Amino acid sequence: MKQHFSLIILLSFFTSLANGQSMDKSFRQPVFEEGDNNIILQNRCGNRLTMMFKPDGTTLEFVYKPNAFRRKEFWARNFSNRDNQTVLFPSFTMPDIRSTDATYTYDPFVTNISIKAASGAKNNIVALNLADENAFVISARSPLLLTFKPHTKFEVSNGLLTEKFTERGEEIVSFIKFPGFEQNRFRVLADGTYILQVLENDVILIGGEENMYQVNRVCSKLKNINLQQQIVRNEEILKPELAASTIFLRNPDFKKVLDINKRILLSMVDAGGATFGALSRCYYLMWVRDGSMSTSLMARGGATSYVSDWTKLALNSPSIVRRDDGTEVPEFGQTLGTRWGKSEDDGIFYATLSLFTMCQTTGNNEVLYTDGFKILLESIDRYLEKTWDKNLNMFGSDTRGETSLQSSPYYAYDVVNGEMYHNFQKADVNSTPISRSYSLYQQVNTYNLLLMANVLMAKQSELNQRSNRYAALAKQIEKTIKTKFKNASGNLYAGFELYANGSEKWVPFGPDCDYWETAWANSLGPYYPAPEMQLSSAKEIKTDWAKYRNYGYCPWNTLSGYLYEYGMSSDEYEKMLSEQIKDALTLTKKYPMKGAVTEYQKELEGWRALPFQIGGLYQSVTAQIIQNMPMGIGVRASNFVDSIHNYKFRSAVISAKQTGKGDVVKSYSINGKEIKHSLQIPSNALRIGTNSIEITRDTRSDQFRLYSSTAELLFCSSNGSGIQFEFTNPVVSQLVFENADKTKSFRFTDKNGRELAFSKVDMGNKLMIELDTKGDFNLEVF
Repeated sequence: MKQHFSLIILLSFFTSLANGQSMDKSFRQPVFEEGDNNIILQNRCGNRLTMMFKPDGTTLEFVYKPNAFRRKEFWARNFSNRDNQTVLFPSFTMPDIRSTDATYTYDPFVTNISIKAASGAKNNIVALNLADENAFVISARSPLLLTFKPHTKFEVSNGLLTEKFTERGEEIVSFIKFPGFEQNRFRVLADGTYILQVLENDVILIGGEENMYQVNRVCSKLKNINLQQQIVRNEEILKPELAASTIFLRNPDFKKVLDINKRILLSMVDAGGATFGALSRCYYLMWVRDGSMSTSLMARGGATSYVSDWTKLALNSPSIVRRDDGTEVPEFGQTLGTRWGKSEDDGIFYATLSLFTMCQTTGNNEVLYTDGFKILLESIDRYLEKTWDKNLNMFGSDTRGETSLQSSPYYAYDVVNGEMYHNFQKADVNSTPISRSYSLYQQVNTYNLLLMANVLMAKQSELNQRSNRYAALAKQIEKTIKTKFKNASGNLYAGFELYANGSEKWVPFGPDCDYWETAWANSLGPYYPAPEMQLSSAKEIKTDWAKYRNYGYCPWNTLSGYLYEYGMSSDEYEKMLSEQIKDALTLTKKYPMKGAVTEYQKELEGWRALPFQIGGLYQSVTAQIIQNMPMGIGVRASNFVDSIHNYKFRSAVISAKQTGKGDVVKSYSINGKEIKHSLQIPSNALRIGTNSIEITRDTRSDQFRLYSSTAELLFCSSNGSGIQFEFTNPVVSQLVFENADKTKSFRFTDKNGRELAFSKVDMGNKLMIELDTKGDFNLEVF
């Protein structure tokens, strides 16, 4: 009886797989959109609509996930992904809609498809992505034929088709709501195909939910709402999120791209925090790096609502790795929640960056007292244990980029799908003589995660022992970067590599390095262990990258922000990003989603709508008027940006505007009061709630003032004898000053009045001061 029961379960399981994405091969292969033209709409509740337009008709693919407004656990948020999808309908088409007749006006929430056939027949089809329900609306002005099939059988009533089915343990109800049998000429063909015909902007509601109660709720809620009313209603729901950190620029094309990509990002971060690599099947996974950069960089750009949901999901969804001794440990690798992914070591940095950014930009520290923080600290310890090389004083990895190296137990495997490589072709990227990699990216990331973790642990004295260990390691790796990684030109090597034959190599920026990772290492921060060398290296990368290959726009965005911060003009900044904007506004064939950012310079037919690229672009542009710092914010001036509204930082909501001309702040006021001596905003200058900042631009300033710091600036004042600053910072501090030659001396003291030693770093036209700090400290400038 037990054998029969097991057989029934297995048959049921494989039948269930057949209802979702077919498994034609033993090893899972990447999947791509099959249309000549493809448009993807991601719903904030979880479902996804992919429209694939071909010369002989159009296929609609509705992929199901449980509703993110109710189900926030990892299982639900990852229920459908690149490697295992559940479709609501095994077949759904618009047979009369051909790619040869179609033009597209893309928007992530309301896309229009205009049809003009050779005969002269015209139509306008609207695909509406509902902001608050796990469903989409399809509507058409002229006759439109929809055909579809159930997995097994629809329950049919006048105006509603539903099918209950179970897949991978989830009970699902697919539904199609329509005006009625007569109005839509409902019928069923001999082969089991269901037919609906749409006319005169009928509203066809298509989606999937967990039970009939939810289906009936959705249908009742949206009953008798016409298409235009549905669109207006949707925009009203989106308005509060889209209003956050709204920026106004002198270049209308930049504004257009920023606005539509902000809408794209909102659609791609669901209500449970899940976000994906790009709008494509191939990137339909929750990458730790991509999710963190998307939400953290948007938060650093004043749009803070995404980072909290993502961080809570991420910290509670590590990969659980079983070591050779049988113990299980949490890790953050390439993707959330699974060990079936590349063993990239940067995941732990990005998980830490998410929590750090959430706490610093929202002021919400509640996660620090949950299991999520404990999991993160345990994962950091595991990472340090397996990567620290005490002989080299570096952190090493058995993965370079996405390639498993010879020291990895997964070398010669595709660890994503489990396939063994029996032979390598000559130029196969998976065949490498490298045994272990010690990249600059890994050293800088580790330095950053150690500092960020110590800031997060600062209020919990029981963690002091761990904190002291992290601080000591940070000092060691800082020394390694400043000494071993410095090349003859004064820039930083991209990495150091050990080979299987015992040889070794220092890798400069160029054809043998990972361009993306090296660019991030020199520009992303939030902390900079070798600031003058990182700045010089960032300039080298900007100058040289295109000599070797087309540059990637995501790291290009972080480079642009860092270089503007240290002296690049707004005209040069605009020029640096203009090709990205031009590419985004180019209508392409494979993904005709005009406005959505593309991945690589000059590679227009690649992926579009990459959230981590959007976050980087948004943070870079907003920093032209409000610059985020590790523990604060500051004002900036730029001819490129005019104003920003509803920039959020902790409990403050800020609107700032610039007048005059130039890229230098002449003066600024907050809520009518002029702030002197510091472009970093003192914490006591911001009110809870609404704040107004007015900035006067100029081409130069001769004033001595604090430009930025890695500490929190609590207070700033002056008297007849000098200027006083009050700071707090649990980790090493870097303070940057303008016109330091206008001063005679700096005197730093801790909270007990003891004088603190410091060192100076030349940052071109600015002076950086570095000092060890541990809590509150003061600065007097004479």
